[in-house]
Amino acid sequence: MNQTALLTPVLVLVLWTFTIFLIMAYGRFKYTKNPQKDAAHTKDLRGLMPAWVERTSDNYNHLFEQPVAFYALTICIAIINNFDALMIQLAWVYVILRIVHSLWQLTFNIVVVRFGIFVTGWLIIAYMAYSQIFA
Repeated sequence: MNQTALLTPVLVLVLWTFTIFLIMAYGRFKYTKNPQKDAAHTKDLRGLMPAWVERTSDNYNHLFEQPVAFYALTICIAIINNFDALMIQLAWVYVILRIVHSLWQLTFNIVVVRFGIFVTGWLIIAYMAYSQIFA
């Protein structure tokens, strides 16, 4: 099977992360009242920005946590060339879940729902890894 089919979801998630970055950057630039203020850390901006900007920043950070395991795992699976249509579908489901997670966090942000999406993502990653080791 073609590795491109498995790696395309990885590229889509990278582009989604870039999209969240652009939204975050727009919000931070628009709402920074004093651009000279030393804000080397996100915590320095807490309370100075609208809630949606803070949630976007949090989500941007989240896109560098769990997805890193997805990136590494998916690239490893592509390199060893041990995948089938199910792995490709799981990769797409994972990416869709991350996009839904982002949209949920940026809008409703009900944490228990977000946590359910987060856990489901880990279950997909765990199954993908398990299937490589014990298949």
